Amino acid sequence: WDDKFLDFYAGKLNEFPQPFMSTFFSVSSHHPFEIPEAYEGKFKGGPLPIHKCIEYTDFSLSQYFKKVSAMPWYRNTLFVITADHTSSNIQFPEYRTAWGFYSIPIIFFKPDNSLAGIQREIVQQTDIMPSVLGYLNFDKPYLAYGRDDFREHTEPFAFNYKDNAYQLFAGDHLLVFDGMQSIGLYDFKNDEMLTHNLLNERGDIVKSMEIKVKAI
Repeated sequence: WDDKFLDFYAGKLNEFPQPFMSTFFSVSSHHPFEIPEAYEGKFKGGPLPIHKCIEYTDFSLSQYFKKVSAMPWYRNTLFVITADHTSSNIQFPEYRTAWGFYSIPIIFFKPDNSLAGIQREIVQQTDIMPSVLGYLNFDKPYLAYGRDDFREHTEPFAFNYKDNAYQLFAGDHLLVFDGMQSIGLYDFKNDEMLTHNLLNERGDIVKSMEIKVKAI
C-alpha cells in the first residue's frame, strides 16, 4: 500500500457518519505471490514463495495502522483481521490435514488493548458477526449461525465441507459425516495428523456430534 491509497482510504472513511462499518479484501498473499514492483528487494523472503508476501502483508498492515491511528474514529473502532482460507503454500505437514486446511487466525483489536491476549479455542468465521454485535451491545433480534465468542458460554464449534463430506469440530474432536452416516472421528488436538479413527471407539461422542452436524 502506498501513501496515496491510504490517504484516499482514510479520507473516505472520514466522510462517513459515525458509527460506520468498513471492510476491504486483500489478495497480497495469493498465487502467484507477487508484490508491487516498488517493494522488490525490500523483503528477504524464505523457502516458500508466500513468505515474501507475508512480509509485505505485515508491512502493509503497519502502514495502515500508522495512517488510521491519527484518524478521529480510531479510538472508537473495533478492528477484525482474518483470512478466507489457508494458503496453497504449506510449510508444516500438520496443516495438510482436514483441520489444518481450515486453521486461520481471527484477530479482534481494540486500540485501548482491552482485548489483548490469545484465546485458544475453536472459533469460526460465522462467529465474527455475532461477536461484533455482542461487543457493541446490540440488543435487537438477529439470525446467526455462529456464536458471540466474547460472551456466550455455549460450547465452541466450527463446521465446513471437504471432499464431499461435512466436518464438525467441537471440543477436542473432529467428526466427518458423508451426508448419510459418520465415517470418521478424530481427536484433532492430540492426534494432529489424524492417524487414529475413533469412530468405533467413542460411540457416545459420535452420537452427540452427529445430531449436531445433521442439524447444521
